Amino acid sequence: MSAALGTTEVYGRMALVRAEGDALFLSLFTGGWRVVAAGCTPRGDAPYRCLVKGG
Repeated sequence: MSAALGTTEVYGRMALVRAEGDALFLSLFTGGWRVVAAGCTPRGDAPYRCLVKGG
């Protein structure tokens, strides 16, 4: 299954990737980019709500 990629915003070693109503947060580690939160939805001025979080 694939999703159409929307926008990507990079903030130093962190990134936000939006695709078809979903969002992923990535972080840059020694071995490359890793997903640190997935299934995220915006909540206005509050932080995103994410279904999966890790680090």
